[in-house]
Amino acid sequence: MYERYRKLQKINLDILSRNDGLQFTNTFFPYPSGQIGPYDIQSIVVEKNGKDYETAINSLKELITGEGFLGGGVISGGESEDWNFSNPVAYALRMPHAKICKDGRIFGADINKKNINHVASTNDEDSLPKDIWAPAIRKLEGIIRGIFFYVDRMENGTQAIEELGLKSHAVVYLNKDAWNYLEEKKVITPEFYKILRNRMKDKDTWAKNMLRSEKGLKTLANLLNNPITLNKGMKILDKGYPDISLELQKRLTKGNMVDSHIFK
Repeated sequence: MYERYRKLQKINLDILSRNDGLQFTNTFFPYPSGQIGPYDIQSIVVEKNGKDYETAINSLKELITGEGFLGGGVISGGESEDWNFSNPVAYALRMPHAKICKDGRIFGADINKKNINHVASTNDEDSLPKDIWAPAIRKLEGIIRGIFFYVDRMENGTQAIEELGLKSHAVVYLNKDAWNYLEEKKVITPEFYKILRNRMKDKDTWAKNMLRSEKGLKTLANLLNNPITLNKGMKILDKGYPDISLELQKRLTKGNMVDSHIFK
């Protein structure tokens, strides 16, 4: 079974790569949690090509059936990107589909006392599974059997799922196997491969070193100076790395990189 899942991981890494779903930088990308990293991923790019989209959906289907999480239940998905995966997966499995909105409303299938297999795009540390999806399902007495992601960033999202008393599964885990494969395929350079592997050893130290560096500080300033990305920059300071927030604010204002009023 492990070898089959590794094959699915490679097939779908190829899909993400050729559709420009993986991006890399020598500075950082802001993540939904407020943490940062040297790569970003957009699962939705699988829709660029019909055959690739079909393969992605069939991979999720195989993952769900392989884990034995059927039992005549319901497939659910959260607003709104997740619906691009959960809806066709439900169709492929010939199962009812429930759409969960961010305000907690649920449309589609009746989930009362039903086994629920939740399908999502990316496990990226956001709070939606914990704060909205799971409570909405449980409020209507749905029984969550598991959460199935197309991609798991392997950040802290898995811990959040475990806190719900659930297990998460993914077609593509962005783990050492993924980075090894992408280096072999020359999607990433040996130099960048080392950066990714070193970051996996201590993500917090990597992030703080990056934010304290000149290039990292400049990237943070760019986020803060753009009204569109200001909230992302503030989230890095307030939620991602609050223990070095004041230090970074002082350097940003002292170097005239940002106006001090944005911190008030």
